[in-house]
Amino acid sequence: MNHLSVVCLRLFCLCAAVSLATWTYASGGSLKPNLKYGKPSEEELALKVYGPDSSAVAVCLFHLGETEYEYEDGFSLVTKHQVRIKILKPQGVSWGNVEIPFYAPADQDKGQERASDVEGCSYNLENGKTVKAKLKRSMVSEERVNQYYKVVKFSLPSVKEGTVIEYSYQIHSDYFSQIDNWLMQQEIPVVFNRYKISIPDVFVYNIEFRGRDKISIKEGKGDMRATWNVVSGMSSVAKNFTISTRELEFTSENLPGLRQDEPFCWNPEDYRIQISFDLQGTNFPDEGYRAYSQNWASVDKQLKEDERFGQLLSLRNPFRDAIPELNAASLDFEEKVVAAFGLLKSRLAWNGEYRLLCEDMDKVLETQAGSNADLNFILMRILQDLGIKAYPVVLSRRSLGMLPVSFPSIQKLNTFVVALYNAQQKRYYFLDSSMPFPALNVLPLELLVNRARILFTTDAEKDKWVNLLNLSENTLNMSIDATMKGETVEGHRRVKLSGQKAAEYLNGRLKGDTLCWRAAADALEGVEIRNLKMDVDEKNLSNVSEELDFKLKASQAGDRIYVNPMLFLLQGENPFIQTERVLPVEFPYPYRLSLIGLLKLPEGYEVEEIPESSAIKTEDGKLQCKYLLQRTGNSVSLKYTFDLDTSIIPGHYYKQLQEIMNRAVELNHSLIVLKKQAAE
Repeated sequence: MNHLSVVCLRLFCLCAAVSLATWTYASGGSLKPNLKYGKPSEEELALKVYGPDSSAVAVCLFHLGETEYEYEDGFSLVTKHQVRIKILKPQGVSWGNVEIPFYAPADQDKGQERASDVEGCSYNLENGKTVKAKLKRSMVSEERVNQYYKVVKFSLPSVKEGTVIEYSYQIHSDYFSQIDNWLMQQEIPVVFNRYKISIPDVFVYNIEFRGRDKISIKEGKGDMRATWNVVSGMSSVAKNFTISTRELEFTSENLPGLRQDEPFCWNPEDYRIQISFDLQGTNFPDEGYRAYSQNWASVDKQLKEDERFGQLLSLRNPFRDAIPELNAASLDFEEKVVAAFGLLKSRLAWNGEYRLLCEDMDKVLETQAGSNADLNFILMRILQDLGIKAYPVVLSRRSLGMLPVSFPSIQKLNTFVVALYNAQQKRYYFLDSSMPFPALNVLPLELLVNRARILFTTDAEKDKWVNLLNLSENTLNMSIDATMKGETVEGHRRVKLSGQKAAEYLNGRLKGDTLCWRAAADALEGVEIRNLKMDVDEKNLSNVSEELDFKLKASQAGDRIYVNPMLFLLQGENPFIQTERVLPVEFPYPYRLSLIGLLKLPEGYEVEEIPESSAIKTEDGKLQCKYLLQRTGNSVSLKYTFDLDTSIIPGHYYKQLQEIMNRAVELNHSLIVLKKQAAE
């Protein structure tokens, strides 16, 4: 074969590789990376667009991991990683900057993790040839992040659009009982992810999956070599033996990227496809089975014994001198709560932080400010001095992720709210001192979680878990009675709010907003407000009402008037504009909006067009919208409701959610067309 033939053949192969990369996705196939480390395929090098997600800035071609136990006078763990990533767009170049964190406490006696065998390489296709650039040892650095963690950092050379990067490393750990979660899913799409682990039979693990249907599992038996050094006199003799093992292999393919910027999602990590390991116990031959993992009762005990938590439950009320002034004997339950909260807020301010533990109560009292935990400890003591039983309710904030179901862990807890027991009603109410006012069963959105735990009550264990998402009915009920004189509309509006809707209104008032619902229809001009009144239930600020008189003008064009029978919109636009959605949609809380309106039409006009009644809902009925418009003589009556009976809409209902929201917005903007009657 002559030189020209060779060149032509190479060009043909390169074009075929590019065509194959394009054809594979166009025909519905999937990319198959070469899993041999250091050998990216021509298809991977030529890839320009990742078919399943054309917007992807990079794609993880594979992540291979393997964890093995080692034994030499004791167990340790070694986890090996091999990663290959294709850079598809300039924005993806940052994936060439790698950071590997590992646990390395400054106190050497607490055991260590360490990173080793860091290698890396980049591959670029230039003029039909693969150009390889290795990571030099001088490019790798190790830094201490804080007293607990270090990080290995490096930037792979020659990374640009089109580059394939590879890197590998090992993590050695003295913490043989703690296997890190294996993350199958990344922020960018993952073509192939495989994790192998060999677990000695003496360790009994509970394995939990998130996204179980996306993970395939193989299991078998094996063994590992171990060494025990026996000291005899001045010498040491190594004795070798084998330990039976449980061999597990987990594989996932073609996973979408986990977007970090999805709206209506508190913490994307709650939905990352991954595998978790919880050591349930050990089963050494000379010891028998010994339970190892915690249960929530042991977590309760840890908190009770912690001087930064449990000991503060018996804190002396620092404002005890003011208790007689509250005249508690004459107050009912709600009035005592308001009085206690008022006393707390008159002496201390919330510093904007959510905490679980109190590090320095003396400093809190000196500076007159503290975290919600600091203030909550004092609030509980004030309440108890007023005769109300109060308990801490520990939880994980929404933005920091859900509490694990089967992995009890004190590390996952990061704040608490207060449960107040109403002995007469035999029920709990909930409150947090970060709120600016004491609205029972109304909490900051950050603390509205579906899994929280009441501590140190005398109730049965089944009563310890509470859902803080469904504490109150969050409603906005609006009623309107209006009359039209030509294009001028005059009327009276009344709004009643409860739960979180009432809290939103009160927060608005604190910020200087005087109206609870400003969303007047876009087609209306210059709304005039008169006789504005607000009424708040002083015993329970989660009930608020407002009423006002209004005057506005409908749109007029020629001999026609266009008027929205709602007059004030409840839904102005649809926030769900993404074409597709993988993650569930998380609303702040369930709620209900309703509007009942009566509109008297102007004399001298006839109805030319009128909106049709409509009803739409999701398949499971958790979200629904109803619009009922009736005409009687010269008046139209409207009944509109929008019900969200859940805080989470699953991803597979996203299209239905979009459809309902689009329809709700359309109904909110629907117009009655009035035509001036011809003179007789």
